[in-house]
Amino acid sequence: MIRYSPRSRRQSGQSMVEFALSLPLLLLFLVSILYFGRAFYVKQIVTMAAQEGTRMIARVPGLSDNSTRDYMRGFTTDGQTINAASPVYLALAAGHLLDGPNGASGNLPAGSRVEILPWDDASTSLPAGTVSVRIQYPFKFLSSPKFGTVRVWSGPDGAAIPFANTLISEQAVAAQEVY
Repeated sequence: MIRYSPRSRRQSGQSMVEFALSLPLLLLFLVSILYFGRAFYVKQIVTMAAQEGTRMIARVPGLSDNSTRDYMRGFTTDGQTINAASPVYLALAAGHLLDGPNGASGNLPAGSRVEILPWDDASTSLPAGTVSVRIQYPFKFLSSPKFGTVRVWSGPDGAAIPFANTLISEQAVAAQEVY
């Protein structure tokens, strides 16, 4: 028969209270690590896609033709897939950042843009003889069509605050190899 002393019961109760008080802080640390890890991952994939796209597009003649640019970027300007073999498409698919069932295939998410500059945006100024790929990708940490958007509770009288989502934008520039 095991006997518990009154002192050991008080200590176990104290441990539970300490755990209950520290749990929100531990969860905050965990969610912060996951958030910044996911943001860093998405930023790296978008950067790689812009760099690979620029490297390949710099070798293609006839970029003034819209269909050539669409074919090389892999998407139309509204994000519909045209060429699943383009370097931009392959990089985004490898990172599971597309709208398909597993993220490895499909169209770009709503709000995404892939532009080949200076043709797709005349307001940009690039040095003569260079080409650039700019990718804008909406980063959403915890949202899905099934669950909606995750919101942070701000008190009984406060409105719910949506979790911090942002637009990740990367641009890479290379000298054109074919004029």
